[in-house]
Amino acid sequence: MSYQYDFIIIGSGLGGLLCGALMAKHGMKILILEKNHQYGGSLQSYNRKGFYFGTGLHYLGDLDEGQPLHKIFKYFGLFDDINYQRLDDTGFDVFNIGGNEYKFPIGWNSFREKMVEYFPDEEPAIDGYIKEIQKVVELQELNLLNANDNNEININEYHTINTWEFIRSLTSNKKLQQVLSALNFVYGGVKSKSPLYVHALINNHYISGAYRVIGRTSQISEKLVSQIVDKGGEVITNSAVVSIDTSDDLVKSVKTIKGDVFTAKNFISNVHPSTTMSLIPDGGIKKSFRNRMNRTENTLSAFAINLVLKDNCFKYRNYNYNYYKGDDVWYASNYNSDTWPEHYFMYCNVPQNGSEYAKCIGLLTHMEYAEVAKWKDIDSKKRGAGYKKFKEEKAQKLIELASKQFPELKESIDSYYVSTPLTYLDYLGSPKGSMYGTLRDHKNPLGSYIHPRTKLGNLFFTGQNLNLHGILGVSLSAIITCGEFFGKDNILKEINLDDN
Repeated sequence: MSYQYDFIIIGSGLGGLLCGALMAKHGMKILILEKNHQYGGSLQSYNRKGFYFGTGLHYLGDLDEGQPLHKIFKYFGLFDDINYQRLDDTGFDVFNIGGNEYKFPIGWNSFREKMVEYFPDEEPAIDGYIKEIQKVVELQELNLLNANDNNEININEYHTINTWEFIRSLTSNKKLQQVLSALNFVYGGVKSKSPLYVHALINNHYISGAYRVIGRTSQISEKLVSQIVDKGGEVITNSAVVSIDTSDDLVKSVKTIKGDVFTAKNFISNVHPSTTMSLIPDGGIKKSFRNRMNRTENTLSAFAINLVLKDNCFKYRNYNYNYYKGDDVWYASNYNSDTWPEHYFMYCNVPQNGSEYAKCIGLLTHMEYAEVAKWKDIDSKKRGAGYKKFKEEKAQKLIELASKQFPELKESIDSYYVSTPLTYLDYLGSPKGSMYGTLRDHKNPLGSYIHPRTKLGNLFFTGQNLNLHGILGVSLSAIITCGEFFGKDNILKEINLDDN
């Protein structure tokens, strides 16, 4: 049988674009189909009043020379004409927990020194924590870009250990317990479920070296698309896949909203597994597999405000500010819509002109999908006065909370733009606007693990639901998926060789 393409990739998020770029490097003919007018998934940027805002990539780690993400970015040419700014060494993240501030410095030695400074009587607990985190990281060879003749995720004891219970086992100091847990917002942590390996890999990622993209985050997706196109591939936007045609346990073709039908030898879905299942007709895939994908539990959604500021009013912070009104940083586990908001994550876009003042900042916190669900079936441009009022009231509450710590903020605002769980659903396609996709559960590590292979012989998954969310996790998911065809070790050798 003749095919139009070697690979068709559904969705142009980072995982899909990296798969496409890597396969194009290996001479494959690629087609990527994207439902939105802009490709890139969480890398998308939008322009308001001449200023660009990102939609999901707020900062990234492991970008020092020789570190895993640096190697991957170098391999994919993502340092060519794209610049990154290292966040403050003395504190890339600042946490306000119940009125007390704590800084997370870059580098594990500096982190240790700062924690001991905060908690001088807890040195053994702090050393035990760091030792165990580093042990977890060393066991996850893929995250270190080490070849190991195995394309499977190394599911070990740390997938079955609960993060919160582990931290509590180290110390009875309640403040230290919360500080060591403080980065859980960036993986949508749930106190009763989040496994230690997720906590360890995410914390190591940022503590090892935290950076921001200078300028548009969409520069990354644009660079990858240009590589795909230069190698003869195609990326088509405004082309949502509406059905996947199957026969004899294989995908035969996909059909888009425009009515176009495309065939390929292999297909990769970069959209959520349950969304992928909705595209396959009844009987087109094993019912047990479909049910399992549809039962996956997902992380909580988000509410975000992107603010354009007046000139020379609000100082640029080269760090992120994390505020917790109470003394428990596991906000997703204690979420209460009646007392919302009780948390925010604030970040500043790097000033392009080198100014000491910020021009654009973002405020981000959790929100449950149920609060906006009544508008879900209405076109995004026609949701009306009720939805607009809801967004405005919530925005004012979040701005009010942030202004308590930063009194100059409220008077510095020129304009702002709001995203709700419906925005994440509309543009990213994650169920109920889930912020980080599938939730990992230490009680069910195999059940919450998504393998790249599906029950259709030529349909594969990639993206944040596969391995680990975040830019490193998604990058590794692309290596895992492409490893099914070219061998994971071969790809890792290419990446490591390119770094030398």
